[in-house]
Amino acid sequence: MITAEQHLALIEECKIWHQTLANYKQMINELKNELYLFAPGKTEHKTLEGIEHFHNQFHIQLINVHDLKHEIKHHVTEAERHPNFGHRIPHHYLKEKLDALLGFIDQLKADFHLFILK
Repeated sequence: MITAEQHLALIEECKIWHQTLANYKQMINELKNELYLFAPGKTEHKTLEGIEHFHNQFHIQLINVHDLKHEIKHHVTEAERHPNFGHRIPHHYLKEKLDALLGFIDQLKADFHLFILK
């Protein structure tokens, strides 16, 4: 059983995660805009493949961000609805998913910037 303080801390942490994901969504959209500025006039086959790859990855990661935001929102709703129920395990699982997704997106951003600097 968790205390009321711990329960509120879990919910607050989820709200921070949700905002972090909103910030990452904005960042991905900015990367897409960078790609759209970079792409016109490019004709080399490898460059076109890279453009397609990053375009697809940005789209996929926006979906992943959306899905995880929804999952976090559902977790918060359940935690608020059932405050005495143990939420640490799902909370820990969401934290692992968040860390993995953010790490992947950070690496994608770095790879993209290396690609456009070539």
